Amino acid sequence: MKRALAFVFVLVTLAALAAPGGPPDLTWPDGSRYWGAQRFNQPNGQGYLITATRDVYEGRFVDGQLTGSGRMTGYDGAVYEGEFKQWLFDGQGRLKLPNGDEYQGGFQRGVYEGQGTLKYARPRADGRTQETGSWQQGRLENPAERERFVLNVETALYRQRPLLDAALAGIEPSQRGRINLYLLAVAGDGSQEVFRREVEFVRNQFDRDFGTRGRSLILVNSRSTVATAPMATVTTIREAIRTIAARMDRDNDILFLYLTSHGAKDHALILNQNAMSLRGLRPKELAGMLEESRIRWKVVLVSACYSGGFVEPLKSESTMVITASRADRTSFGCSDENDFTYFGRAFFKEALPASGSFFEAFTRAQALVGEWEKEDKAPEAERSLPQVFHPRPISERLQRWWAQPRR
Repeated sequence: MKRALAFVFVLVTLAALAAPGGPPDLTWPDGSRYWGAQRFNQPNGQGYLITATRDVYEGRFVDGQLTGSGRMTGYDGAVYEGEFKQWLFDGQGRLKLPNGDEYQGGFQRGVYEGQGTLKYARPRADGRTQETGSWQQGRLENPAERERFVLNVETALYRQRPLLDAALAGIEPSQRGRINLYLLAVAGDGSQEVFRREVEFVRNQFDRDFGTRGRSLILVNSRSTVATAPMATVTTIREAIRTIAARMDRDNDILFLYLTSHGAKDHALILNQNAMSLRGLRPKELAGMLEESRIRWKVVLVSACYSGGFVEPLKSESTMVITASRADRTSFGCSDENDFTYFGRAFFKEALPASGSFFEAFTRAQALVGEWEKEDKAPEAERSLPQVFHPRPISERLQRWWAQPRR
């Protein structure tokens, strides 16, 4: 451990010594320093930047962001040389990891994407010293597995209608004399299992703790459920909302709609099944579905990058809207091996069991996500900044529901 720390110290010290002479051209309150071309008090052109966390970036900056060819020397010992896009590895490059592993090939948004080779510093347990091939979202595609996905999707298409019909038929009608909560949870991107795991956890949690058993439905894109669960598409989401609306008391009951997936900069929620191309769900389209359903009371939680773009289109006095990020920010934790995204873990697993309302759970989750991103040394300009819209009418309705005895 001491040797590793010494190596990192020497690496960072050498990087600092390599900085251009003289005082920095720009400084920031957090201690970040920049030498090089600038415009409007932002890095613009060739430059050299040492962040507050002692990571070093060299290359061409555009409007304050490293974009194009450059080099990153990380405080943890990682070194990257190649193409950047808005600070992220994007394009062709070479990354040496702190453990000695080295990857050369394509990147997209900071992860391996396209053709590339990962060389291991130490042989794997089975003797492998490297992995070569086509990467997707940081994972190496396996041709045999890909063929299996295609066959599974063919099976899913054949079975999709009866699977959806059976799921919709299982939704029970509203119980008189109380406010009923209905749950619709959507796992949008089947390329990573984290979204499936998350909606399955949420359904179990709500059925157990919030009385939604018989009134909950999940739509899942996943490599492990293609033949057993209805898929998440724009059409199935619309049909699920319509069916729930028909079974519930639309002026009395509450719909909790949870959507988790990757998100696009234009705010579309990604809907993707392995070996299939599906159209994403746009905020205005979802707003139209909910308006058409005439469901009055709603909580809509969207966990995705740029999900803050859903707030404005969904705003109403009878709707609470929660998002994992601001409209112009990414969120974190989308990884195939994870059980939760950052916001999903913070809200559902950590905050909700200890809270007395969905709004209280949001405030707790917001703080937790901020702490985790700070621990990960995410720059302030890149932190997700979860959002909430909670007007008084829906908040009061939720208080009345929350005060009921659980059944």
